Amino acid sequence: MEVRFSESSLEDLLSIREYICANNEESAKKVVAHILEQVETILIHNPAIGRAGRILRTREFVVSKYPYIVPYQVRENTIYILRVLHTSRKWEI
Repeated sequence: MEVRFSESSLEDLLSIREYICANNEESAKKVVAHILEQVETILIHNPAIGRAGRILRTREFVVSKYPYIVPYQVRENTIYILRVLHTSRKWEI
């Protein structure tokens, strides 16, 4: 299984890092690293683990430890990460 991040999801990760970095640079690195680790160690091996998505043909992976949700699609042997969203944000996929 391969993982591909959309442009929007990469921008989300950068925004998360910048926002947290304003208060604590070390925490910002840890949060983003944790999100990526969850995708690369759990989601990649269990692509059906996420709940049914709010958007048709998507699934939502809830990141443990932090309040982030990763909407994604599985097509053939690829997991497409659509966004990385804080649970308090409005959804625009």
